[in-house]
Amino acid sequence: MAAGRFSLKILVAVAALVAGFAILFGVGLKGSMVYYLTVGEFLDREGREDLGENFRVNGNVVEHSIERTPGELGAVFLMTDGSRQLKVHFGKETPDTFVDRSEVVVEGSLRDDGLFEAHTLLAKCPSKYESSAGGQKAIQDAAEKGEPSETTPAR
Repeated sequence: MAAGRFSLKILVAVAALVAGFAILFGVGLKGSMVYYLTVGEFLDREGREDLGENFRVNGNVVEHSIERTPGELGAVFLMTDGSRQLKVHFGKETPDTFVDRSEVVVEGSLRDDGLFEAHTLLAKCPSKYESSAGGQKAIQDAAEKGEPSETTPAR
């Protein structure tokens, strides 16, 4: 009979440890979850508290909307998904690839005044092989002459 009690105690202890780890894992995961949304999806979710407070929002920088204050890091700018716009404040040094019309992902939360306060800003590098009128002309001229071109990707 002593062996049965010992097994029951071990079983209860193991069950308690498993339950404790499950609770800690669930709480930790919930705190680190970040929802990835477009500008329109983010603006449409207002009033829904079930998504939490921290978001990643994807869009493009609206041309001529970047405002920088001399002597301060960061910028205030508008980002869009093509139909809706979100005003964003980022208070740290901006990456070199952060320019008009660049694709950006900001991570942060919405302030009470409606401004999105970003603590992370990721700007996508423009493609080296994006087509342009001049670039296409250079590729065509090089192809006609049978010469390799700097803008021709390696095969």
